[in-house]
Amino acid sequence: MSRVVKVLSIDGGGIRGIIPCMVLKEIEERTKKSISDLFDLIVGTSTGGMIALGLTKPGADGRPEYDAGSMIDFYEKEGKRIFHSSIWKRVESAWNLLDEKYDPRGLNRVLKEYFGDTMLKEALKPVMITAYEIESRTPWFFRSERAKISDNYNFKMTEVARSASAAPTYFPPKKLDQKDDYYSLIDGGVYANNPSMCAYVEAKTMFPDTKEMLFLSLGTGELTRRIQHKDAKDWGLAQWAHPLLNIIFDGQSDTADHQLKQLLQFSGSEKRYFRFQTRLDSGNDDLDDTRDRNLKALKLEAEEMIGKHRSDIDLLAKELTYE
Repeated sequence: MSRVVKVLSIDGGGIRGIIPCMVLKEIEERTKKSISDLFDLIVGTSTGGMIALGLTKPGADGRPEYDAGSMIDFYEKEGKRIFHSSIWKRVESAWNLLDEKYDPRGLNRVLKEYFGDTMLKEALKPVMITAYEIESRTPWFFRSERAKISDNYNFKMTEVARSASAAPTYFPPKKLDQKDDYYSLIDGGVYANNPSMCAYVEAKTMFPDTKEMLFLSLGTGELTRRIQHKDAKDWGLAQWAHPLLNIIFDGQSDTADHQLKQLLQFSGSEKRYFRFQTRLDSGNDDLDDTRDRNLKALKLEAEEMIGKHRSDIDLLAKELTYE
């Protein structure tokens, strides 16, 4: 009898990554186990990719260096350094009309401090991080299992996180050198902001004999700000840039959720698919709102969601620790 394969998928969403970290902290507290011990595969897009890497980065003792609580601290302490824009940058970019919104040096420094020289192949559990290669126009997947067998795909976690977080209009693409060639990579959210379907296919590929899958998909908050027809009908390229990116991210996330529900909701009488998502009624849906009051609002919305889904989280914790 094949065992149940346990998969974790984490959406993109910039600073809103604090929301899935709150859920993961709850799971770690209930199970008394680390996330890397609980799952067989962890997949993330953009900020979800950072979380996946953080939770599987080995420490000096061979155990995970960061737990979910540490990743909450990451967003609270480092958000302002990552999303920092000087007055000169704003002027130079014509307030984001002519250039990306942020200088990537702040993001680069933070990632270097947190991930150092740790290589992708060192991940404690299989991880897959989405990106998009803009020169060949193809989806790109950083796979730790592939990195273990091919040096050509074994990049530093710092480089992987930087590539995956290059959201268009926010940060410039990451040029990733490889021998005599290079890749130019941006945020995988342009095709898989909710990477759960990518995770499902990867799990099926890695574990072809599995008959059952336990799947946790974590969102970073549903957008609630309406785009009024009277405004949008006269928009041009400049006005559509940021709203269009959010529409792509949000629409794809809902579609992937629907698909996974059809595939995995139940196995017999047992629930096998869990999706935890919250409406952003008080928290800002911008990727880069690092104000203290917004971080507090996002955490409160995450806490409310956890309370609302307490029975499902109890059930999930039980299923994750069942041998």
